[in-house]
Amino acid sequence: MEYQDYQDNKQSPPATEQRVVTYREFTLDPFQVEAIDELMAGNSVLVSAPTGVGKTLIADYLIDQVIRRQDQVIYTAPIKALSNQKYKEFKALYGAERVGIITGDVVINPDAPVTLMTTEIFRNILHQDPQRVEGITHIIFDEIHYLSDEDRGTVWEESIIFMPPGMRLLGLSATIPNAEELAAWISEIKDHKVAVIRKFKRSVPLKHALFEKSKGSVGREELVEYRRELLEKSERAGGPPRFKETRHYDLIRYISKFGLPCLYFVFSRRGCEEMAYELMQGSNFLTPNERDRVEAVVDQMAKEYGIENLRSLIRLRQLLTKGIGYHHAGILPAQKEIIEALFGMGLVKVMYATETFAVGINYPVKTVCFDSPAKWDGISFRKMTTMEYFQMAGRAGRRGIDREGRVFILADLSRFRGEDFPSIKERDIEELVSQFNLSYNSVLNLYRNYNEDDIRIILNRNFATYQARSVKTRLEKELLEKEAELPPIVARMCEARDGLGCPLVYFREKEKWRKKTRRNRTRASGPDLATTERLQEQGDQLMETPRKNCPRERQKACKKVAHRYRALGEKIAVLRRSVSHIKTAGRFEEDLALKRSVLQQLGYIEGAELLPRGQFASSIYAQELLVTELFFDGVFHEWSEDEINSMIVAIDYEPRKGENAPRDVPFDIDRVRQTIRRLHRHGVEDSDSRFHTSLSIQAFKWSCGCEFQELLRGEAGFQEGDIVAGFRRGIDLLRQIRAACEGNDPAMAAKIRRCMDKMDRDLVEVTL
Repeated sequence: MEYQDYQDNKQSPPATEQRVVTYREFTLDPFQVEAIDELMAGNSVLVSAPTGVGKTLIADYLIDQVIRRQDQVIYTAPIKALSNQKYKEFKALYGAERVGIITGDVVINPDAPVTLMTTEIFRNILHQDPQRVEGITHIIFDEIHYLSDEDRGTVWEESIIFMPPGMRLLGLSATIPNAEELAAWISEIKDHKVAVIRKFKRSVPLKHALFEKSKGSVGREELVEYRRELLEKSERAGGPPRFKETRHYDLIRYISKFGLPCLYFVFSRRGCEEMAYELMQGSNFLTPNERDRVEAVVDQMAKEYGIENLRSLIRLRQLLTKGIGYHHAGILPAQKEIIEALFGMGLVKVMYATETFAVGINYPVKTVCFDSPAKWDGISFRKMTTMEYFQMAGRAGRRGIDREGRVFILADLSRFRGEDFPSIKERDIEELVSQFNLSYNSVLNLYRNYNEDDIRIILNRNFATYQARSVKTRLEKELLEKEAELPPIVARMCEARDGLGCPLVYFREKEKWRKKTRRNRTRASGPDLATTERLQEQGDQLMETPRKNCPRERQKACKKVAHRYRALGEKIAVLRRSVSHIKTAGRFEEDLALKRSVLQQLGYIEGAELLPRGQFASSIYAQELLVTELFFDGVFHEWSEDEINSMIVAIDYEPRKGENAPRDVPFDIDRVRQTIRRLHRHGVEDSDSRFHTSLSIQAFKWSCGCEFQELLRGEAGFQEGDIVAGFRRGIDLLRQIRAACEGNDPAMAAKIRRCMDKMDRDLVEVTL
């Protein structure tokens, strides 16, 4: 029977295991039914489950119910690509009139019953226009474990803190060990029940292994032992160890008979492409019929996007017609669409991809491979976390097709270290940890929307404070337990334990006296008379002190008790220090005061009142102080549209390794530098005044009307996807500036609109 039927006709649902519930011709698993029960009962729900078990079906059911009731639901995703993908899915399911999308790139049908957006957009709406979400019954946070992301996690926290009291939340995530803690925090600040629904068993179990050329599929400990044997053998032979090099194509050859399609993760864009072209030499994974289908898809989609003559597509076609592909952020979005379409059709048998492909895009494969256990995090190479590993490894195994999913990590013996590899046990997945922090924009919006008392309360409602309070409570409980252990131990101790009358103390002190006497007597320059005198007095005191005549067994027992007493005392001291150092209230008040001081000095705020600069900056969500200063200094008023576009792409741009800023740019860069120096003098950090002109020349040419192919000429060496992403980031920032000045300066808003139109065209324009 349909779930809606029993929900309408029953006061309380029967036990999950006693009924069969179907939805869209699927028989729902008990965890899905339980989650739906809680949502229909008016509660929020956190679903913690492995990849590929059907979490999204819960979201789909909720959306169906919201549409039936003529309510509204928001679906947030961590990246624009996932928002765009879900928009297309939902549009096909529910019709274009019922689905909308709001990202930094596009705004389509924003008041639709189902609205897709990035979490950043939702957070911004809550600050700028909270009335807009009043009455919306539910919000779905896909990949809610991003709350623990160092760079973006605070956006998820602010979204939960500021969402309307009547709104209910559905959070979907891979396995979260401390889901109950997260739910308890949400329940505390939103004052309603938050149910945690867990699914531990995978639909398709995973089989984990390392791969080494001479050993094949092997366990970590076995490979450690094998490498040790080879080293010992080379030492006996008197020469350096000679290890066979293991390459990606060795692993692909190994799995080609049983493990395709394969998703091969490489933590390097260049590595993805180089490996794909290396594999292409002498490899072909497609039949003639499959090759013809690939050609047809590429021709059709390339024509739709107008990229038939791009040199990069011509090269990519060579790979795709052999069943090989690659996927990373530097690829042109239109080409990503082609690759993803072919992968979804099963026509890409080996896909080399960076980890962004693991976020939300639902393309299960037979095998997942990793080229290395280490990944680049923007600063250095580090070991994958267990959560990162399972987020990617979980793609292995197709439900209803494979009995198991296979996961391999390449292990090259020349640089192999067993400790570099992540755990293959899901119980070792790391807990979510709050990354809450205050940006200048957050501070401005707090003062814009709340009074001082409310702000103080809000600052104590974040997950970081809740976790600190939980830790302190746990440590205080442990401290009480340890302190309760002391009296029985003290009762068993001898009253003479601290004096020389105790044989243990006496012999310990006597041994110290002997060592000091020996050192003094054997000094190269002869014994020191003063030291000799002092030691003689100590020796006399030892000889004259009466001692208890304790049996040896009693001394042993005393020694054990004393050791236990000291160990317990040290543990109690550590716990007391830890408890005293944990701040559970006012954790962010100092940061608030520092940022408010900077804002006061710069003329953004006076008392609790936002001044014009502050009002403007409260609507800017990237480099808000730099953008505001440039705006109020007249840059946007005085410069041409093309100069503005050339400059705007440099704001908040993070160059890739080896990227250099051009010497000459088509705008007055000294004026920008003066503004940045002024911000630094007021205590603004580099991270809040980021400016790099890598793309400025390309943006100027594009704004002036040149073709996309022209941007790729010369020695700049930018990847097509990076150019588009940089331009789109600039367009997003222009959109924020236009919104900030629209009410007070319509002429400037119109100028900014023209800037956007010059950039938002052809391959840069997002089409959904």
